Amino acid sequence: MQDLLIYLWVGIGLLVVGSAYLIVEGIKVQRIFADSIVGRLVKTLMVVVLIELYSLGLVCYAFVRFYPKGIIFILPIIFLWIISLAYAIYAISGAKKEVASLTKS
Repeated sequence: MQDLLIYLWVGIGLLVVGSAYLIVEGIKVQRIFADSIVGRLVKTLMVVVLIELYSLGLVCYAFVRFYPKGIIFILPIIFLWIISLAYAIYAISGAKKEVASLTKS
C-alpha cells in the first residue's frame, strides 16, 4: 500500500507542476489576444482541461485509496490523463509561438 501512495503522490505532483505551467503559458497567450477568438479559446481550453484533470485525479486517488487492487483499472486512465496534460501544454505552447509570429509581422 505504501508503494501505491508514492505513485499517487508523484501523479499529484505531475498534475500540479503541469497545471502551473499550463496556467502561466495560457495567461501569457490570453493577455495578448484577450478580446479575440484566440484569447477566448485559450481561456476555455485552460478551464476545461484543468477541471477535467483535477476531477479525474481526485476520483482516481479516491478509488485507489479505498480499493488498492483498482490500480489495474486506473493505470490506463492515468496514462491518458498525462497524455491530455501534455497535449494541452503542447497546444498552449503552439498558440504562444503563433502569437509571437503574428506580433512580429
